Amino acid sequence: MKPTALSEPYSDKKEPLSKFKSLKLKTYLRLENNPLVELISSHSHSTDFTHKRSDYIRRRLWIMCLFFAFSVPLFGFFDFLTLPQAHAQTLLVARISLSVALFIMAYRVKRSSSVSLIKHVIALSFLCPSLFYLYIMLTFNSLDSVPLIFTMMPYLTLAMIGLFPLTIRGGVILISLIFIPFMLVQAHFFNGDYWHLFNGVWLFGLFAGISLWLQIAQLSMLMNLYRESTVDPLTKLINRRVMLRHIEQLKQQNIGFSVVMFDLDRFKRINDTYGHLAGDNVLKVASHIIKSKLTRHDIVARYGGEEFVAILPNTHTTQAISCAEQIALALKAEPIKMSDENSITITSSIGVTQYQHGEAIEMMFKRVDDLLYDAKELGRDRVVSDIT
Repeated sequence: MKPTALSEPYSDKKEPLSKFKSLKLKTYLRLENNPLVELISSHSHSTDFTHKRSDYIRRRLWIMCLFFAFSVPLFGFFDFLTLPQAHAQTLLVARISLSVALFIMAYRVKRSSSVSLIKHVIALSFLCPSLFYLYIMLTFNSLDSVPLIFTMMPYLTLAMIGLFPLTIRGGVILISLIFIPFMLVQAHFFNGDYWHLFNGVWLFGLFAGISLWLQIAQLSMLMNLYRESTVDPLTKLINRRVMLRHIEQLKQQNIGFSVVMFDLDRFKRINDTYGHLAGDNVLKVASHIIKSKLTRHDIVARYGGEEFVAILPNTHTTQAISCAEQIALALKAEPIKMSDENSITITSSIGVTQYQHGEAIEMMFKRVDDLLYDAKELGRDRVVSDIT
């Protein structure tokens, strides 16, 4: 049975399984949509979320580096109370060296919000204390003569990992940077007492597991908050606010782009005739079709109501027109079930333009909105651009 257009009467014949169900199943089974994969690695995170998470980490990292940059040398006072003066002076040099390194890291993260820089600094912020621990432990002759504060240092360092919303992969890397110096110390002082070694490794694993759980919980909470504030709950597309942030980033990087605005034709009639649940289903199908026809570098958002906007970086207007026409054909070719026995096809009026360097974003959106209006005035179900 050929699905009927919106203005045509519906048939009583049973509609075959829609291709969209297959598309939705494939989309659901993709690893990128698996919450566990998103917690394991940041490769499936959006650019916008990566920057937001990085900025969140940057603020906490700056406070942590600054706090320990001040406190590490101050605690040297207790070294002079409990250790021989020569030994305390040696440790003071190490403390000052670590403090200087932490001050430099605090300065760098305060001055820059680069995602790459934050990744390197957070690794160094845990590696430097671990190397400090290794150095000071090697200055003692036996574990019995080591003050408790130094013995507990790897575990305290592990606890600091729980401050940051890191992925499992990121957490494991930081834990490894702490574990290697820890095991070198254990090997240096090993006297054949395997039970003591087991206790030390078991305690390290316990702290590592707790820290890993805390950071994953933070990341999961941050991701949920981000989705609630930036993702349209119905279509799972980003909202207008996030799209505007992407556009600002493209402008800052001097990357040209085209804009494609879609408006589903006669959408109000669908809501009036079949109800809002049917209208919601149409929006879901339309959003999936639009997204499936774009590349991973393109940006698509729900602009409002039945309107969608696609941002195509490094794309000329002629290429954007071709992309819009493909999407228009795909929308018409997809039957959408309204009930067990009925299905419809939808069309879209589409406006296409290109961002002009230096122009206000409002002017660009007004131009593409006017082009979309022209498409509707010319009879709907067509693509109109400012070069046609």
